Amino acid sequence: MINLILFVLALTISAEAYSAEQFGTVDAVTGTASVSDQSGKSVTVIQGQNIYEGQTINTGVDGEVHLITDDSGMIAVRPDTVFRIDEYKAEGSSADKIFMSLLRGSIRSITGWIGKHTASGYRITTPTATIGIRGTDHETTVRDRTDGDEAGTYDNVYEGATVFKTPQGSSEVTPGKYAFASKDKGGAPYFLSQQPRFLANRRLRIEERIQQRKSFLREHFEQHRETRIKRLQTIRAEHKKIEAKKNEQLLERRKAIREKRHEQAKRRIEAKQNNKKMGQDYPASAHHRE
Repeated sequence: MINLILFVLALTISAEAYSAEQFGTVDAVTGTASVSDQSGKSVTVIQGQNIYEGQTINTGVDGEVHLITDDSGMIAVRPDTVFRIDEYKAEGSSADKIFMSLLRGSIRSITGWIGKHTASGYRITTPTATIGIRGTDHETTVRDRTDGDEAGTYDNVYEGATVFKTPQGSSEVTPGKYAFASKDKGGAPYFLSQQPRFLANRRLRIEERIQQRKSFLREHFEQHRETRIKRLQTIRAEHKKIEAKKNEQLLERRKAIREKRHEQAKRRIEAKQNNKKMGQDYPASAHHRE
């Protein structure tokens, strides 16, 4: 528990971490998993690695990745999944947002302070639906094959509620319900009469650690949010001081340049006046010598 506290605090108060581009940090990984950026460059996922907006996580059939997000939430990326972070900002303001795309496979999402304070800024997009939340712990799955369960998007809730939408309609999903939107048939989402087979048959290797992380994050995320807000305020104040100093130096340089140019112009005028005076005096001097 002490290690988790230090981990989350380090994540929260790192001076360089306060960029809307950083999404979170890898808390645990097992099996095969990689992360790629928008250029397509891919590296193996390792524990402690920072994950950023615009990156895509791919897990193999044995791969699982747990992320602690910068707003003290958690994302569990399941095996055989393609998951992308589209847009992210966690500054403790009304502009906070977490927009994600699930292209294949499953993720379990335990929302942090964005889900509590800015629910409209949370969205998961799949090929057939979008999912919004009201502060929740839920799981979304995209299946593109029909090996016992129909292809499409599934959503089930462990805590709280989600809003499951397609162009044809929406449903509110609460604990104990299994919502589905068909890939081939289209239409509004509807509720299944029983748990999908893939949920009952799958085997997850690091699932048991989620509850401990969830309890800790839920207990402390308001504290982390306040710490983050204060830290951002400090950083912004320092940036203002630096900018003010730069502006002051720039004004001083401009003043010095103006004064130098003024002095140079004054000297040119004086030189012209002296040359003119010498030209006027020369004939009189010559006549005197004669």
